[in-house]
Amino acid sequence: MIPFVKLPLYRKIAAIVTFTFVMIIVILFMFKLHVIAFTVITIGLVLLVVFRRIDSKKNNLEIMLKEHYVPYSQKRMSMVISILEKYNIDINDTDTIDLLMQEARRAQIQNDYLATLKTPVKTLSAIIIPIVAYTVQKLSDNFTNNEIFALAVFAIIIIIMIFSIVLALKEIVRDMIYPDYNVYNDFISDMAQLKIFYSKNDLFIK
Repeated sequence: MIPFVKLPLYRKIAAIVTFTFVMIIVILFMFKLHVIAFTVITIGLVLLVVFRRIDSKKNNLEIMLKEHYVPYSQKRMSMVISILEKYNIDINDTDTIDLLMQEARRAQIQNDYLATLKTPVKTLSAIIIPIVAYTVQKLSDNFTNNEIFALAVFAIIIIIMIFSIVLALKEIVRDMIYPDYNVYNDFISDMAQLKIFYSKNDLFIK
């Protein structure tokens, strides 16, 4: 991940603007300023499209590749090759590389403590969703169609925010209780790049 301070200026602006717009929209809905909120949402979507177009320009992609991705990749792969050579592992032996990747995936899954929570979370969701649907149905009798629509948009925004927070917390919790998870991911990615770009037995040769 590229640190925020090292991001291009337009990406920094995009991140700050996105966060600001989300907060403004939430506040506007809280004060029932629906028309203004929808206007801000429209402006925000337009800005996101503009930022996306800027980010996808060829010269910007080339700058990101040249200044961030390529130097990091070359430095990391040199380190990986040195470690493999230290343990007498031939980088051209793709069978051994495949075995290393398979073992890393197996160990990653076997030691993923958060995976055991998936079934309880699904069960809890199956219980909560009907309750929420029933509650919304009862509340809808007391609101007009416009108010229901506004509440629906507000609910979607809140759900997206909660979902984003949950995902962020999931990664934070995983890093705390299972720091090796990302280590396995990095190792698997390194081995895959080694096969593609460095192995003489493959199509692309470094």
